Amino acid sequence: MDYKESDPFYHRKEWKRVRAQALARDHGMCCDCMDRMKNETGIRPNRATMVHHIIPRSERPDLELCLENLRSLCAECHEKNHPEKRSKFHRMKKERQNAHTMRVIKV
Repeated sequence: MDYKESDPFYHRKEWKRVRAQALARDHGMCCDCMDRMKNETGIRPNRATMVHHIIPRSERPDLELCLENLRSLCAECHEKNHPEKRSKFHRMKKERQNAHTMRVIKV
């Protein structure tokens, strides 16, 4: 199994501080889930486990520690924002589930 080396940025004291501020600001709840609930398209918001950069660090490194550029998300919503970052294990599990799915067609 291939493992991606973690980005040293996410181990820095400054990131951990601003990440905690974002989670506190959002009351530990997923912002995307809360938006869906407010729009009456969602039922129950999930707890946030991730903090997402709205404008990616690669595009605006000057905003990487800016609280206004951060959004608290649950793992599911974060994955929706970053489908390219899905773990290899998750992709393989999904492929296996799909491989065992059968459709029955009556003739």
